[in-house]
Amino acid sequence: MTDPPVGPPNEHDADAWQILSPLIVHGRYLPWTSGSMRPAGLVQVCNEVVHGDRTHILECGSGVSTVLLARLLRERERGVLTSLEHDLHWATLIQDQLHREDLDQIARVVHAPLQGSPEWYRLGEMPDEIDLLIVDGPPADKPGRGAARAPALARLGGNLVDGAVVFLDDIDRPGEQQIIKSWEASTDWRFELNLPAGVAIGQRQPGPLNP
Repeated sequence: MTDPPVGPPNEHDADAWQILSPLIVHGRYLPWTSGSMRPAGLVQVCNEVVHGDRTHILECGSGVSTVLLARLLRERERGVLTSLEHDLHWATLIQDQLHREDLDQIARVVHAPLQGSPEWYRLGEMPDEIDLLIVDGPPADKPGRGAARAPALARLGGNLVDGAVVFLDDIDRPGEQQIIKSWEASTDWRFELNLPAGVAIGQRQPGPLNP
């Protein structure tokens, strides 16, 4: 059985670990790290895939979530996933895992180094339509990196279809909380914070911007 994720015990994550168990293959190791999305957050993403019938998914930051989401899409027999990853070694590791499980026709990891100011992924060929965006990268856990994920809506907003949903991970951190405030102040996106799961979930809400 795959070892539980890194981090302090959490009753929501413990419950989520059981919910995710159908997507976890016994005897097949998945590379959980301290930067991996928490199980409770991943359950929320999987619920959105199923209940929202999401079929064009873009993920910023690859990892165990990439593999589990690909397994879910295969189970549903619909949908594709693109994951952006700045770290070449990690991108290769996750893509190899997808290949070993014959998931590489469903999901792909795109090596996208960080560039520019503010730094963001070097975007090449991108999906024309995205109905679910998961922002779990670039890394934002080091001093001075709290706003690293702020460019996501500006860079990818044009690819988000009507009714799309955006997840921002690590919402328990001040940097991500400030990003949500900034997005809501400058766009028509509104977010609901799910602190037990560690994510914020947003959709466009047409109407006047906040004063």
